[in-house]
This record gives sequence, structure tokens and C-alpha cells, in this order.
Amino acid sequence: MRAGETRLDGNAIGGLLLELFGREMTIAVTTCRACGARGEIARLEVYVRCPGTVVRCPVCGAVLMRFVEGGERIWVDFGGVRSLEIDRPPGRRER
Repeated sequence: MRAGETRLDGNAIGGLLLELFGREMTIAVTTCRACGARGEIARLEVYVRCPGTVVRCPVCGAVLMRFVEGGERIWVDFGGVRSLEIDRPPGRRER
């Protein structure tokens, strides 16, 4: 952690993810591309005093996600996430 950075948990990006996905996402499970660690978004490390918001793996520290907001746009990078597991909404069937 660098001077001036504030580390939060993944709940800090809950509102942003709700805006992007239209549903609660902090319970979704990510897999880190670097080390293979799995866990809920709520348990990830979030740094908000960066240029944008940076989300890191709590096991190896690899960057999983980046969000930059400007004007009417949001740039999203999920490059460090190998997979994202989301439960189907109730009543939705497999295709």
C-alpha cells in the first residue's frame, strides 16, 4: 500500500457494480487470473484514492479490476479476473 492510498473492502464498489450490472454483485465470486484465489467481490481489496478505483486480490495483490469515471462514461477493466460467477435470478432457467 502506498502513502495516501485508502484500502476498503469490495462493498465499496457495490453501488458502481449495481449501476453497471443492474443487480447486487458483491456476493458474486471472482477467480484471480494470477494466483487462482476465489472469493466474493465483497472480500476483495479496493483502493479509491488512485487514478480511478483499483480492485486487488487479497491473496497475491494482483490487480483484478479497474474503474475510471469521467463525464458520462465509465471505463471498466476486468483483465485480472479469470472468471466471475453470478447466481441466476430466481425463476430463471438454464438455456
